[in-house]
Amino acid sequence: MKKMLLLAAAVLLMLPVAAFGETQTITLTCAGSFMPGSNDKVSTQAYAFHRYIEQYGFAYPFEKLQSLMGADDITLVSLECVLNDSAPANNSPHYFRGPETFAQVLPACSIEVVNLANTHTDDFGAEGYRSTTAALDAVGVPYCGTTEFGNHACFVDVKGIRVGFVGVYPYWHKDHPQDLDKAFRFLKDNRCDVIVASLHCGNEYNDIHGNIHENYGDKLKKLGANLIIGNRARVPQGLRVFDGITQLFSLGVSSYGGVTGVDEEVHCIQGAVAQFTLYFEDGKYTGHRLTLWPIHISGTSPENNYQPMLAEGEEAQEIMQRIQRDTGFTLNPCIDGQGAVQDFVPWKK
Repeated sequence: MKKMLLLAAAVLLMLPVAAFGETQTITLTCAGSFMPGSNDKVSTQAYAFHRYIEQYGFAYPFEKLQSLMGADDITLVSLECVLNDSAPANNSPHYFRGPETFAQVLPACSIEVVNLANTHTDDFGAEGYRSTTAALDAVGVPYCGTTEFGNHACFVDVKGIRVGFVGVYPYWHKDHPQDLDKAFRFLKDNRCDVIVASLHCGNEYNDIHGNIHENYGDKLKKLGANLIIGNRARVPQGLRVFDGITQLFSLGVSSYGGVTGVDEEVHCIQGAVAQFTLYFEDGKYTGHRLTLWPIHISGTSPENNYQPMLAEGEEAQEIMQRIQRDTGFTLNPCIDGQGAVQDFVPWKK
């Protein structure tokens, strides 16, 4: 009898904690680069992003993706323009901004966190950065990103779980690695249960990711990232899974005021939304499952109406093939209405 009890105890010790603990899940949605603005010249035109917001309201840009963003726990985007009303006009076609009131688009569209570490954060200098963060503070949207103007990491508490966010811009961090160390240390000191890194790097309109993605993915793993979400390339790229981490190289763009047309010869009109189900046992992160949702960045052609929508049928399959070409393993297929549900990835400490 004693031997049987010892054997039973040994079996119990061998069983995963999940068999006895409380399972919790958090749904995290990641959309491609979001630009709620345009350059100063375009902003006055009838086809500008500004006119659509004025006509249809703050919730307009992601109205057709609310089946994902409105039903999740957290939505993350890279905010790729400045929110500013007062900086002098700039004639450059590559400097982008929206009015400070456009910060209200974020909560109206169910966006809970933004990354500011990207190419356009410094378009209007320190003044533009300060007005952007002030506008975000005013609407209660936390932001992350280490740049020349600030070093921010943030976290969101959901269902007793703390999810941390860090924004990564290699062109700044290569000369200031201590900023990234501080951002991760802040999240760890605040006892984040899982850390999501938003990584802004790569060549624009290149369907294949570069070495910089994997080099920084390895660095972010060592620092403590659990998920790595790529942007900047403006096209959907592939992904890799390593040591319990999923790294998305690029989701492309989502609602993007900097692209006024959707001519396929000039712009990429395809992208993806990544939705993660994060699993926890008694508050401890155990892994995740990714669902990829192909999207079309606009509902009209040849002009951009700045309202991305889910792709279906042949276009959805075409987008998945595009992602597959840049992925080193076979992805699970996309089914209309269900997305492309990938295998569970267990966390490896």
